[in-house]
Parts: sequence; C-alpha cells; structure tokens
Amino acid sequence: MALSRQQTTTSIPLSIKEISLQAAQFDFSPNVALQRWIRAAKMLLTEAALCEQDGNLQKAYLYLVRHADLVLERLPHHPDYRDPHFEVDLMDAQRAVQRNFHKLDDWRPGLVQQYECYASARERWEVEQQRLEQEREASRQSADQSRQLSAVFDDDHDAYESERRNSNTAYGVPRRRESARQSTRQAGIPPATVASRRRGSSVAGNGEARHDSGRSYHRYDGDDSGVRDVGRQLRNEQTESRRALIPARQSTSSHTYNYSSVPAREEAIDWRAPFLQPSTRRFNGSPPDVPAKDTYDRFTPALPPRPSGPSIPRSPLQPTTTTEAGDPLRTLLLPSTLRVTFLNLAHPNTLSNLETCGILAATLASSTLKITHLLLPAQHSTSETCDTTPAGDAALFDYCDAHSLLVCGWIHTHPTQTCFLSSRDLHTSSGYQVMMPEAIAIVCAPRHVPEFGVFRLTAPPGLQAVLGCKDEGVFHPHAESGLYTDALRPGHVVESGGLEFEVVDLRKG
Repeated sequence: MALSRQQTTTSIPLSIKEISLQAAQFDFSPNVALQRWIRAAKMLLTEAALCEQDGNLQKAYLYLVRHADLVLERLPHHPDYRDPHFEVDLMDAQRAVQRNFHKLDDWRPGLVQQYECYASARERWEVEQQRLEQEREASRQSADQSRQLSAVFDDDHDAYESERRNSNTAYGVPRRRESARQSTRQAGIPPATVASRRRGSSVAGNGEARHDSGRSYHRYDGDDSGVRDVGRQLRNEQTESRRALIPARQSTSSHTYNYSSVPAREEAIDWRAPFLQPSTRRFNGSPPDVPAKDTYDRFTPALPPRPSGPSIPRSPLQPTTTTEAGDPLRTLLLPSTLRVTFLNLAHPNTLSNLETCGILAATLASSTLKITHLLLPAQHSTSETCDTTPAGDAALFDYCDAHSLLVCGWIHTHPTQTCFLSSRDLHTSSGYQVMMPEAIAIVCAPRHVPEFGVFRLTAPPGLQAVLGCKDEGVFHPHAESGLYTDALRPGHVVESGGLEFEVVDLRKG
C-alpha cells in the first residue's frame, strides 16, 4: 500500500485505534532511495493540510499518524539513514512530527465523539433492521400458511365433487328403474307383460309379430328403440282401458256428465312495489349556524409528535476504480492539451534523439485530483534515459511545497523507442507511486504508433516486485509479468478538454 491512500473506510467514522492501524499499512522498501522517502514524508504533510482545509479531520489525522510512523519507525531502518547528507532533512521531519503531536491531541476528542455518535446510530439502525426483518419473516410465514390452507381446501373440494359425481352415476340408474316399475304398477299392467314386451314377444303370437319382435329385440340390443316401442304399447293399452270406463255419447242414460266449471280469470295483480313519493314536509325556520372553523381543533386532541427513527448511517461511496488488490483509486483529471504542449517543449531534444521529462503536479478537491501544473526540472538526458539533477529535485519540491501541490507522476518522451515502460521507467514510476497510488507515467513516442500511453504499476504485483528489485540497469528483466497497466478510462485517469494548467520551466533558472 502506498503512503497516500484513499480508503473506502475513511468515508465513515473510525475509532482512533482503527485510524492508527490503517496509518501503519503501507509498503516500505529500503531499496527506494532515502531522498524519495523524505519527499514522501513531505507529501504526507501536504495531503494532511489539504484534508484539514477540506474539513476532513479524520483523514488528516490518518496522514499525520502515517507521517510519524514513517519518520520515527521506518526511516531509521534505511541503509542511508546515517548519511550526513540527509541529516538536515531528517531533523526537519522529526521536528514536524513533534509539532503535529499537538494537532493530533486537539483533534482526538472530536474524532472520538464522532465515532461514538456513529456507533450508537449504527446500533439503533441494526436493531431496527432486525425488527423489520422479523416482521417480513412473519409476513412470509403467514402467507405460506394461507397458501397451504387454500391448497388443502381445494383438494377437499375436488374430492367432494368427485365423490358426488360418482354417487350420482352409481345410484342414478337404479332410481330410474324403480320409478319405471312404480309407474307400471300404478297403471295395472302385469310385470309379465312388461317382461315379455321387453323380450320382444308378440301379443298376437303370429309369425309376423314374432319376426317383428325379433327385430325389436335385435334393435333393443343396439339402442333403446325397443324400450320406446314397449312404452307406446303400454300407453295405448292404458288409453283403451280408460275409454272402456267412460260411457259413450250415444248412451240412453238420463244422466249427463257435467265438467266442472273453470273459474273466471282473475284480474292481473301488479306485485311491483310503488315508487316512494318524495316527502312534502318542509322545515320552518332557518337552518342552524355553521360551526366555527376552530371547533374541530378545539375538540380534537393534538396528534403526538412523529417518533424519529434511528438515523441510518450513510454507506461510503464506492470508488469507480480500484487497484488489483481492491484498494480504491481517486479520479485523476488530465488536461487533454497537456501532452501536445509537452511535446512542443520537448521538440528540440526529440530532434536530437534525447529524452525529455516533466513532473505532473495536482491539487486535491473533494477526493478528486486535478493536474494543474506541468513542471520541467533541471535534468540530464540521453537517448534512453532522463534523470533530474539533485539541484533540479530540490527546486522542484520546494516549488511544490510552496504552492501546496501534490506530485502525481511524470511524463517523458521516447524519441527512438516505442510506447512502453522500460525497466528503468518502472523504477522511476515506483518512486512516485509509493508516495501516491494514483501516480501515473505518461510515455510519448511521436515516431511510433501508438504515440502515447498513460500507465500505472499494478498493485500487486508490479509495485511490490519493482520495490523489491535491486537491479539498477537500464534494461533488466523482472520475473513477474503484468507489471503495469493502462490507467485511462476505464482506469482512474480521465482526459478532459477545457482544463487549464500552468507550465513551469525550472530548467531556465
């Protein structure tokens, strides 16, 4: 982990212990030059100051604790720590730690109170969430029981209907047969006659009748037409019997049969209820007065105040880009015209096949880095390398400290090579990226395609592998693969037009 780190967890209140643990989580390598670690310590102070101005005291507290850990705990283990050349810088760093202890003491009570309020709200929120979950679970169980009861009812209803249909089928035919037998008995027809008729016997007994009855019996086997014939014959015999009982009209009897008279048709009665007529009653006098508007308020009790539920803590905003280890990367805004401007400044060296390098400096606002300065320090160039001079380094960081700028990477040309990061470039980039994880390396190869690229070391494995490498050759192999990657979108770098930046050429001074 680099020294400057935008943590997702720093967006929510942390305890002092948690802040201190996070502050101690960064990659320190004795293979990096001590001068670079001293500059990294200064950058931590700059980041802390910017966070303090932004009102983010928790992050400022984290950077100051990390600065103290780097200066007091890590740097003494560097092999060049006893070098007299760095004595003044180390003394300045230690004095800064002592001054910052007073700030840490002043900020600590407020951070503790902030964390306790958050922890209390978080606990109330979790209790409320548990209660809501229990209610949802009870509702789900009730719905499941209702569905089960409905299914059981449907099964019982279906079984009842099936049993009823089977019962009607089983007992319907015997009922109809019994009803037919009762009708036959009431008509006075002997059962033997009915049976013989069903068998197709002829009453007359001649051959034609037997032949017809045979056909009838044969038809009865196929359908129910024989039954209908028997029924018609029975009805005919019943009619003949009734006629025999009624005297003929030519009878000499003196008694005349009189039919009973049919009653006269009654007048149709309208059973519909008559329509209700509207009442003609009228109220005398004026209506009562309308009650005053405040009557309701006077007799209605005031509603109790709505209980305020526990404030749900806001979850931290998730970063759009992370490292390979999942650590968040702040967005870095890159002016789209910066590359062309730099190539114009480097053009004389490019014609001479000499590399040119510049430093990218940014400001921080609302967790977004914006490149605002292109710095060209005093440097020594070859066709394959470009290094700043010691005086150029000093002037560069003095300028950044004076203007509260953050060094967020570098840009350089490849006048003869293609667009890639060489072994030497990887080591240079690691020095910037160990101070700030968002630091980038821009390569411009105007004579090749692609002509430029924006890269960062992977973390892991790139940053850790390069920090552990002790080889200082211009071109040397690394056992690991995938040491760097493209940083432009969908990476954390956004190249945007309309962004202004300032060019500071320190080579002339």
